[in-house]
Amino acid sequence: MGKTSDACAGRLLKKADYTYTFLVHGDLLCFSTYLKGVTMKNYLIWFAGLSISGSSFAAGLFPAVVNDLDLNQYLGRWYEVASTKPFFQRDCVCVTADYSLIDAETVKVVNSCRKVEPEGELDLVEGDARTTGNPAKFNVSFGGFRLPFSNYWVVDLADDYRYAVVSTAFRNPVWILSRTPELAAEDLDSIYKNLDASGFNVKNISPTRQAACSYESF
Repeated sequence: MGKTSDACAGRLLKKADYTYTFLVHGDLLCFSTYLKGVTMKNYLIWFAGLSISGSSFAAGLFPAVVNDLDLNQYLGRWYEVASTKPFFQRDCVCVTADYSLIDAETVKVVNSCRKVEPEGELDLVEGDARTTGNPAKFNVSFGGFRLPFSNYWVVDLADDYRYAVVSTAFRNPVWILSRTPELAAEDLDSIYKNLDASGFNVKNISPTRQAACSYESF
């Protein structure tokens, strides 16, 4: 969950890692590092592979988002109870996301975690999310560069907003968020069934440690 520019410095990332920084964080500089070594033919093959896989094609090219989302109800603190663990969250435990309103169209985003252990170093990143024509899709940026398309899709949401599931148009990464550090087993079962039916690879989702955590206020 660290800054994407730092993540690119001094080491070669996997192809999917560069994808995450671009699609999720809007970090064009990091993504361009990868593209320098990619031919146009390989790029087109790679981009097509992002968009179409067997399960996602059967479920629809892009995942469906929730029909309605009340932004005021969505604000506040969320705890990550499970995710696909994208590279910028490796070694993260006690993961939280805090959303607060800047204005009618912009939300302040503060993501935090502890590294390795609940007493580990606090890793913090701030950004903003802008609303779009669809209330369940947002344009989130942490690196200053803003993508021309939404990269935060709410694909599942409890009626009482006790949990939410967030992804992108490409079904990856996936974050399962809860208003509490733990989520009932029946809720998790329902979430996984819905994700599987919608073409997500649920095998890549793993629990996020929230036990013995202490949380900062942002």
